Amino acid sequence: MRPEPVLILSDARGQYIPRDFTVHVARERVANVSDDDWRSLAAGPDDSEYWDAWQDVCDHARVTDDAGNKYLVYQDGDCWLVPEGMTWDEEADGWRWPLEEQER
Repeated sequence: MRPEPVLILSDARGQYIPRDFTVHVARERVANVSDDDWRSLAAGPDDSEYWDAWQDVCDHARVTDDAGNKYLVYQDGDCWLVPEGMTWDEEADGWRWPLEEQER
């Protein structure tokens, strides 16, 4: 069974989503994020590098779950973990596995 996107933080958290990401996702599960960026996020929105660090997370981070599945970080309002390989389907207005993946 293929993993599905996981809602990790509601948009109700507003500007604190990046900070709360560091609380809700264990650091050792996150790859491709520098320790400096992680510290900026954990410091909160008053840190001068906060938003640049969050952009780096959304662009480059990979989060690995207990089963070894890798996820991208996606935020458009809510913050989601989206399994690597899924693509956005405009027609369905949601994340989907490519057709060849769905047929397996």
